[in-house]
Amino acid sequence: MDIRCEKKGSAAVAWLRGTKHRFYEDRYRLLPREIPLVGRQNRGELFAVFDGMGSAPEGRRAAQEMSDYLLRYYQEPGKYGSSWKDVRQLLLEANQAICDWGFMPGTDRPLGGCAGTVIWIDEGDLFAFHAGDTVALLIRGNEATQLTRLHEIDGGIYRYFGLGANLELDVHHLQLEEYDRILVLSDGVTKAFHPKEAADFVQKHSDLCRAVSELVHVSRVRGSTDDITAILIAVEDFGS
Repeated sequence: MDIRCEKKGSAAVAWLRGTKHRFYEDRYRLLPREIPLVGRQNRGELFAVFDGMGSAPEGRRAAQEMSDYLLRYYQEPGKYGSSWKDVRQLLLEANQAICDWGFMPGTDRPLGGCAGTVIWIDEGDLFAFHAGDTVALLIRGNEATQLTRLHEIDGGIYRYFGLGANLELDVHHLQLEEYDRILVLSDGVTKAFHPKEAADFVQKHSDLCRAVSELVHVSRVRGSTDDITAILIAVEDFGS
């Protein structure tokens, strides 16, 4: 298996292209304070997983668009403030930009769309922004708490980025504690693991890259044929 792993600061991501996919259609973004642009701005850290909708011709492009939009939070501080409401506004703008690509000819089905979960950490505050079937969990000690809920009916997601003005974005806030971990997953993992089982699994490894790489590997071994993406964030301190 050609599992890729990338580590930046106190976060790591591992990913693997689906067995029936020509392209990897998930996207991720790691923007910890160790990146110079992020550290200089002192506007918190952003982490995200986006999963392009297979039913949308431009699903992969939509996931890339959402991922790229996150950079604007640091590149355009004059346009976006530094509160959770500003992060939400940026995500809603990206959602509308995708919606503006239009619809499949003769239908009301969008050309682009993606599920996604975005984590914004600022000092001791965490905000999770979510639409679709991606998943985020807080791991504290031996307990895992799911921060997102599934927006799915009969196998299809009804909330997603690209829905436009009709998108109701879920926002979950909590206070972090030192040594918490946050796990963010695409449905390539949750097709093989119950989310809390995945959280238990990564706790077996102190090394972040090994934890997510093993999770991705076992997801494929268990039969997940979809794109598989997992981010693990370690909360070490709340310094800027």
